Amino acid sequence: MSSKPVLSAGKSISPPRDIGLLAGIFDAVPFAVALLDRQGRLHHENRAFKATWSAAGPEFFTDLMHADDCADFLVALQRCESESDMQMEIRLPQPDGTLRWAQANLSVASTRPEEPAVLAASFADITALKQKIADLETWESRWNKALIGSSTGVWDHNWKRGEKYYSPTWRRIRGMSDADPLPESTEAWLDLLHPDDRDHVLHCIERQNEGDPDYTVFEYRERHMDGHWVWIECRGDCVEWDENGKPTRIVGTDTDITARKQAEEATARMARRLDMALEISGIGTYECDLTTGIVDWDERMYRIYGVDRREDVRVGGLWESLLHPDDYGRVLKNVDEHIESGNRFFDQYRVILRDGSDHVIRARTMTFLDGNGHRMTVGANWDVTDDVGLHRELERAKVLAEARNIELEAAKDRIEHSAMHDYLTELPNRRYLDEVLDRMAARGSGETGIAILHVDLDRFKQINDRLGHDAGDAILLHTARTLRSTLSDEDFIARVGGDEFIVVSQLGGAREPVSSIATRMIDALRKPVVYEGHQCRVGTSIGIASRYGDAIDVRQLLRNSDIALYEAKRQGRNRYVCFEAAD
Repeated sequence: MSSKPVLSAGKSISPPRDIGLLAGIFDAVPFAVALLDRQGRLHHENRAFKATWSAAGPEFFTDLMHADDCADFLVALQRCESESDMQMEIRLPQPDGTLRWAQANLSVASTRPEEPAVLAASFADITALKQKIADLETWESRWNKALIGSSTGVWDHNWKRGEKYYSPTWRRIRGMSDADPLPESTEAWLDLLHPDDRDHVLHCIERQNEGDPDYTVFEYRERHMDGHWVWIECRGDCVEWDENGKPTRIVGTDTDITARKQAEEATARMARRLDMALEISGIGTYECDLTTGIVDWDERMYRIYGVDRREDVRVGGLWESLLHPDDYGRVLKNVDEHIESGNRFFDQYRVILRDGSDHVIRARTMTFLDGNGHRMTVGANWDVTDDVGLHRELERAKVLAEARNIELEAAKDRIEHSAMHDYLTELPNRRYLDEVLDRMAARGSGETGIAILHVDLDRFKQINDRLGHDAGDAILLHTARTLRSTLSDEDFIARVGGDEFIVVSQLGGAREPVSSIATRMIDALRKPVVYEGHQCRVGTSIGIASRYGDAIDVRQLLRNSDIALYEAKRQGRNRYVCFEAAD
């Protein structure tokens, strides 16, 4: 029995006079439109409506609708005013039992005071969209349930919004409840880390926040709420960037790997025990009478070859039958040759035991004649299967260690280079300059002299303020390249400040005058630089201090060049001034 609302008592209502005109208009539109009154009575359906929803429309549109949607639809019809449209989603059952979703847009098409209003309703098929939304909700539900049921804690650092999120599992890993407060600051959180891991974690987070793919995963120890250390594997990666390519959102997971770490430690302990066992591995001995063919094995020989003591061991019998087919001919040939020569010999070969397992045996053998004139061999065998495997592992570990050492050396070189060079221009920095000056002071200059040129850019601040720091960096890089190109390989140049550079040059011999060097630098840097369509002009002021002879105070020389630079600035810039000591 239908539960749809009763709309009328069946009284016939004449259609409004505007229906014909409106019908002609809406028949021309390509989307589904129906004309109805506020009781839901259908007065006209255009061709797109009939093709999409109902070829033979009923008297009331609600007869096409799901019963649960009818009341809301009639309310929407009553509320639809001439100055505002109504929009809602409705379900339309199909003959095959499925449901289709439509988005209904209701608006007043025509009103006459003496007639009921004519409402135009357009219907867009949103079945596929609703299905996608339902699928997304299903996947989201499954994902949330999977996260809750897993041992992975999710975190989300949205720097752009200033928001941080930590999942319940993230808290549970650390023994925290939902009510427990998070550390108040980064310093407070660092206090929870194992002292040996803090510097490592800070470095990894810094690189991770910069989007470095080599630091998407790292491990560290953090103190649990009950006091013990928890090993955490942190995985994070950037998912959002700003317009400059700087990460603004880092999302990741934390996993408790304490059990794995304990298992690794247990494995390491077992490996150490194995090493000790290999040192004291058992050796089996035997004696063979080549004249009679009788072979005498001790207990350990039977154990090595996996056979019972009741087995009959004779020349050409048991031992030969266990040799690996690929080693059989080579081993027997080796035995025959050394028996004939009477020399001691060593061999290593594979055997296939009766349980199907392969083993590697190492053997040492010697021959002699006994008192009866019988040719005898005596020897020792031991199972080196584990040794061979260990040797292969050690070779592999050695290769890996050597590769790792190369990586560490390269990393050390990179760190030392970074510590001694300017990050932007790659020129030596102030620390590098200090070391150079200290070496010069220690060894003296001999018959030559030292000149220090203190270089400072003019109008750099105006460019930085007007075009931004990127433009300033471009000017600094241009300056570094220009200065290098104007100097010889024997000259030393360093960036010691924002737009300050120091050049140290040896004087004497065939070297050109320092004034020529300064003039060349000023001329080169006077040329305009184009940055993003802007023509940037910078000049340079240079202070020069030089001295010949031994026992030069390079620190005082550096200060003198600074004084000369100040005077060059005072005199109008874009020039050089040589320091002259007062008489």
